[in-house]
Amino acid sequence: MRHSILAFAVLSVIGACGSETTSTPIPTENVVRLSEQFTGDFTLVDKNGDVATDEDFEGKVMLVYFGFTHCPDICPGDINVMSAALNELGSTADKVAPVFISVDPERDTPQTLKEYFAFDERLIPLTGSAEAAKAAREAFKVYAQKEPLPDSALKYTVNHQQAFFITDRQGQPQIASMGATNPQDLAALLRREIDK
Repeated sequence: MRHSILAFAVLSVIGACGSETTSTPIPTENVVRLSEQFTGDFTLVDKNGDVATDEDFEGKVMLVYFGFTHCPDICPGDINVMSAALNELGSTADKVAPVFISVDPERDTPQTLKEYFAFDERLIPLTGSAEAAKAAREAFKVYAQKEPLPDSALKYTVNHQQAFFITDRQGQPQIASMGATNPQDLAALLRREIDK
C-alpha cells in the first residue's frame, strides 16, 4: 500500500536530549517536534459505540496512530509496533493511552474495530462519522485520501500519512515519529514524555 507523506507545518527536528534512565537512546531520526497548531482535539466513538474525546485521556500520555483495518500491510505492522512498545514499557504502560483513529470510518464500524483489536485490549480504537474523523485528522494535520480500486472487491483503499504521535498529559501533541519505527524506539520516546 502506498502511503503519502506530506510535510508538517512549523516543525523542527528534535535534537539530542539529556541523560536517560534507560539504555535505549532517544531516537532523533524522523522525529519532529510539533507546534501548537496541532491541537489533538477529537470527538469520536470507541469500539463499544460510546463517545470518546481527547479529554477522556487527560492525565495519560497519548500515543496516537491513524490507520484503517482494511490496510493490507503498513497499518497491521504499525499496530503491532504499538502493542510491542507497551510491552517494552512494562508496568509504565498504564500511563499511556494507545489510541488508533480510523481514516476509513465508512468501513471501520465499532464492531469491526472490536473484532480487529481483540488481540490486545490495551489498544483503544476509535471511529466516527466522516465529519468527526476528518476533524480528528485536521487536529493532527494528517493527510488521508481515498483511492479507487476498480478491479478489487475492496473497491477502494486509503492513502494516508504514516506517523506515531505522542502527546503530553494534557493531550497536546508534542512529537511525531514519521514513517516506520521499532518498539524500542517508540517506547523510549514514550518513556521520555512519561518522565517529564
